[in-house]
Amino acid sequence: MGSFLMILFLSVILLSTSCAAPKSARPAEQTSPLFIDGTVQTTVGNELVLALKLPELKKVPDSPLHDIAQHVVQKSLFLEGIKTEIDGVPAIIKEVRGNVVSLLLEKPIIYPAGTALKLRIPKKIIAIMDFEVIRGPEKEVSRMTLEGLTSLLIDSGQFVVVERSKLKTVLSELELSQSGLTKETNEKVVGKFLMADLILTGTLSEMGSNWDINLRLVDVRTGQALAAIAMQTPLIKRSDVRDTSPLLGDFEKGMDPSWSLGYRKLDRGFYSVSLDRSIGPENMKGSLKIDFEFPAEKQRTYARIRNDQRRDFSFYSGIEFYIKATLPLVGTLNLVTSNPNDPNKIDYWVGHFEIETEWKKIELPFNKLIVGTDWAQRTTAQGMQKPGDQVFRPNRVEAMAIGVWSTRNPPCQGTIWIGNLRSYK
Repeated sequence: MGSFLMILFLSVILLSTSCAAPKSARPAEQTSPLFIDGTVQTTVGNELVLALKLPELKKVPDSPLHDIAQHVVQKSLFLEGIKTEIDGVPAIIKEVRGNVVSLLLEKPIIYPAGTALKLRIPKKIIAIMDFEVIRGPEKEVSRMTLEGLTSLLIDSGQFVVVERSKLKTVLSELELSQSGLTKETNEKVVGKFLMADLILTGTLSEMGSNWDINLRLVDVRTGQALAAIAMQTPLIKRSDVRDTSPLLGDFEKGMDPSWSLGYRKLDRGFYSVSLDRSIGPENMKGSLKIDFEFPAEKQRTYARIRNDQRRDFSFYSGIEFYIKATLPLVGTLNLVTSNPNDPNKIDYWVGHFEIETEWKKIELPFNKLIVGTDWAQRTTAQGMQKPGDQVFRPNRVEAMAIGVWSTRNPPCQGTIWIGNLRSYK
């Protein structure tokens, strides 16, 4: 059974795991037409040899991922053994040598030498392996590069792109089916698989301000390396690297230093944030505690916990946590996002919820957050960051805060506990 699973791991993929481009990604330019022009060289029986006019792909300055995607597209226009068609006649690609392609037609057709034909560019199935980072911030750079290339290859219109990393889950399901403990038969499970045409894999290595990129594009049917992509480029800036791991905060075993603790005296009132190891939701013994006082004077003030870890929440749907207080209140979640072209352009996203005197689970989907209505006015007036364009970018989260604001609550003082905080998919 082990060898069977290994064969599947090397040569099959689940179509249902096809990656969707991140919502915030910009559509890439089509890198090639659906058809390519060819000129007949020879015709013998049902075998036809064409000389192709390969398209010249447009270069995008200072875009290494775009250059890699274009290289992949150009090197994989035609693969031996896959189906295509010539002027509507089905054919199979027999051999590829540079810009000369040999095809086997479904039925013999005589084309005189020099005849101009159009050859359809078939859509290929490409599996992108997780790139190994030899040196540098491994998890973030590998995932950012993989996601960026995935979006570009999907938008090229030439590929069905799948995440090879999802196969671990698939193989676990297959192994379970073979154990006889499920109702599904082995044939039904295996029937969901389809062989990949291409595998893209390789390594990344940080070298000062540049990255060494070494990738291989492999034809699964022949085992041939179709292309070796090697370049040194400023692939990703350190400032753009963000934490893609799930947000986990049960606070039972302590907390990471990205949370802001301590006492803060405001113009009106105060608040302090501390770790409470005596209380938590769901029988836990850990939470973050906010002690606060809102004065009787009507003035804008707040009490909150704040996390300054720069995060990429693209792979998650929202944030959930448990919360309670010594009196009923209206709570607020704030997410600060930045513009990739100008990090000083900031948007402030808000979600509100009710806090009760008993533990209550709060779920806040990202797609339900609204942009702060007075954020642009305050940033301009205070000379802080520039107001953004009000586009939610989950991959550009600069900070997060949960707490209460005096504008939504009466003058009071009390305590709030927050526990078991996490991002969810």
